[in-house]
Amino acid sequence: MKRAPAEDVVEFLSFSSDPSERANQLGTFSVRQWEHVLEWLNDAGLTFYFLQKLKNTNTTGRVPSWAMSRLERSFAANQQRVCDMSAKFAFLNQRFNDAGVRYAVLKGISNIPEFCEEATLRYQADFDYLIDDQSLFTAQSVLLEAGYSLKLPHTNQEFIFLPTESGEGGRNSDPHSTGVPHAVELHLDVWDRGWYKLPPIPRLFFVERTEIHLSNGLAFPALADEDAFLLQVLHSYLHSVTFWVRMSWLFEIGYFLNRRASDTALWNRIEDRVGEDLVLREFVVIVTELASKLFAPRLPSLVCNWGRAIRPGPRIWIETYARHWAFSEAPIYRFSLFPRAKLALFLHQQYADPSDQNHSVRSRLLPSTRLSSVASAVRDKPSLLLQAGWWKRQLLIKRGLFHALAGLRYVCEMPRWLWLNRAATRSTAQDVRFAP
Repeated sequence: MKRAPAEDVVEFLSFSSDPSERANQLGTFSVRQWEHVLEWLNDAGLTFYFLQKLKNTNTTGRVPSWAMSRLERSFAANQQRVCDMSAKFAFLNQRFNDAGVRYAVLKGISNIPEFCEEATLRYQADFDYLIDDQSLFTAQSVLLEAGYSLKLPHTNQEFIFLPTESGEGGRNSDPHSTGVPHAVELHLDVWDRGWYKLPPIPRLFFVERTEIHLSNGLAFPALADEDAFLLQVLHSYLHSVTFWVRMSWLFEIGYFLNRRASDTALWNRIEDRVGEDLVLREFVVIVTELASKLFAPRLPSLVCNWGRAIRPGPRIWIETYARHWAFSEAPIYRFSLFPRAKLALFLHQQYADPSDQNHSVRSRLLPSTRLSSVASAVRDKPSLLLQAGWWKRQLLIKRGLFHALAGLRYVCEMPRWLWLNRAATRSTAQDVRFAP
């Protein structure tokens, strides 16, 4: 079966394949396929990793000149955006420091250089801060004074602020432009299990467990490497609950794995942090093996050992659905007939509370959260009812169509999923029966 161009791009970005061989496949793309690939690269966050790999392997000639020009223009725009974002980031950090806010920077620039070689290679849309409870009010006040406003609705663990005077970045605007607004997110914890009905795991991240991180000429408190890795794992799994993971997050995890797979001291610290929590161990296996299926980094022996002990349900999902699901189009924005996005529900069912599982599945197949968000926003600001642009941005028709078609795909796949699980159960029973 002929692969989609996006799959050839991912193979080209692999940490273990021969790039020259994969580059030959890039040269067979049609103009229409290149148009789709360039859009997909933006959605996936891989645009500049792809451009860097082309340059490092001297294979830019495999890409049409017009496509290379577009990539270079986007890179130049992102360089300017990184400079602009770095200045805003330094300003906010200084304001937090002056106000006595206790914080740790999460993701973004704190991932440089462990998960990404240079800041200009990744697209940053927001600033994430872990805040302790006592600093929350002060941090919110700092952001309000700095010209940000709280976005509604929010959870008890996450507060999102947007620049008050910024415009709305649309899907057709260049996402790498300095004019595209950014967000500032304050987190009391990164695992808000009530919002998405997530399984309980120990709290891992605290502002007391930070170290001074140097990146892009700036110094700020951030997580240690072992905590940063676990945060990337949880962040990717958490977004899979919303049916789509940005491919660049998995690439960056793969970059980290490929560089640190043999760092025994690091993996000993990670093992200590995970402890005996089986759910957290399985999350590490799921996310790292997904990154491995896409970009083939080296895997540490610890993850391989945990992978051999994983339960049949998550193992079936990893082997049968994971890679195929990862290439799902961004939900709601791009139409796809019977999208694969909700195949992730098979995985999430493995960690749902048995007493709430049926309700959880129904609520995820036909979620009402968007309607609740719309109602809440209108209640807080009735003038939104008269703003046509605001209604257009809610994408209610596209969202409804996505959930209906993705739900149908899930229902049609259910017999196969059940058959695979029954077969795995029989195989496990036989292994136990005949074990010496």
